[in-house]
Amino acid sequence: MSDKDIIKNLYIDLCNASISKDINKLNEILSDDYILVHMTGMNQSKQDYINSVINGELKYYEVIHESIDINIDGDRAKVIGKTKTLASPFGISKSWWRLKQELTIEKIDGKWLITKSVASTY
Repeated sequence: MSDKDIIKNLYIDLCNASISKDINKLNEILSDDYILVHMTGMNQSKQDYINSVINGELKYYEVIHESIDINIDGDRAKVIGKTKTLASPFGISKSWWRLKQELTIEKIDGKWLITKSVASTY
């Protein structure tokens, strides 16, 4: 499998694991120093993000991928993914969001991991 395929799958795995609350997969694909920057500007660490998914603070139901753009530069990659996402984050009523995630993915000890995600709408 090519690096581009691996990186694309990481993005898709992040979406799917967040929906299914797959703690093992999230721990596998997120670096220990992972940071999520929400559209509000709030930062969440890896463990805070996983806890928010597990306890339902961040509830994801479905995603429809519209585009996944990947740019690889050595052991670092940038991914811009755009999805229609059915979610109810932080107590907001369940609705569809046009969610854009800008991911930084790095090869660490020979394995590609997501190190940062910046969420916004488009």
